[in-house]
Amino acid sequence: MDSTTLLPGTGPKTTMLFVHAHPDDETIVTGATMSASAAAGARVVLVTCTRGELGEVIPPELAHLEVKAGDLALPRATDPDDAGHLPEQEAALGAGLALERERELAAALAALGVHEHIWLGQGVTATDSGDVTFRDSGMQWGADGRAEAAATVLPGSFSRAPLEGTAELLAHAIRELRPDMVITYAADGGYGHPDHVRTHELTMAALRLAASAGSANAGPAHASVVVTGWKVPAVYTIVSDRPERALDADTPRLQVVGDLAAKKAAMEAHRTQITVDGGRFALSDDVWRDISAVEEFVAVPPSAIYPAQ
Repeated sequence: MDSTTLLPGTGPKTTMLFVHAHPDDETIVTGATMSASAAAGARVVLVTCTRGELGEVIPPELAHLEVKAGDLALPRATDPDDAGHLPEQEAALGAGLALERERELAAALAALGVHEHIWLGQGVTATDSGDVTFRDSGMQWGADGRAEAAATVLPGSFSRAPLEGTAELLAHAIRELRPDMVITYAADGGYGHPDHVRTHELTMAALRLAASAGSANAGPAHASVVVTGWKVPAVYTIVSDRPERALDADTPRLQVVGDLAAKKAAMEAHRTQITVDGGRFALSDDVWRDISAVEEFVAVPPSAIYPAQ
């Protein structure tokens, strides 16, 4: 396994785009790499798809922010549904936690030295008619120990939004930012969360769309302008540390040894989701793990992303 302090090509002229599902994901699996890259002078940009409204809450004093299963009165949805169209009473579910996690993410990114952040559906990824918000889809644990779709999935949830539409929004950002590399989850999302799986699908679809010319949103009025296509030179997926996601022995992995102190500080900022004790951390499952500066990636060959010419 190759080991390095930065992904290949990272430097002062490099633009790196990380695409994650919820606040805290960026820190847990790529925080050390993001911080080391920013310190090396790279332009590091994060896209976060949802605000994690349905996440579990660890601190007892913030327990009132957690949405309980009994609060989700809607039946499980089976048909796709556009984001941003929730009845008022459902839209309010998780609003308090969403605001708290927005604040946590801002503090975490400051600790990592990352200064550019985009919520999917806003800013350069807004629709032609304006901003939209994609909700956390929620999850439940399956019998195999992996995450799976929740018993109730609200309208407006990220995993239910039509892929073609959300991919075009991310393609807007890729065409405008023209990143040298894009980093996101592997096809199984690392541990199966439907929003992580969807984020992988979104990113791969957006990469293909961005390679062709398309529209992008410019300015507060979201006026549409034509932007030339951009084919991203390097794409990486994140290697999960979960044993059930073992890679084939012949799959080459790249091990990045990043900034441990910055990653720890960013973890401490995500206090609704992460408990930090010295050099260890635990999520809501109360399983303690070492905080590590080592993060692993797999390079995705262009042939796996772009159709044959």
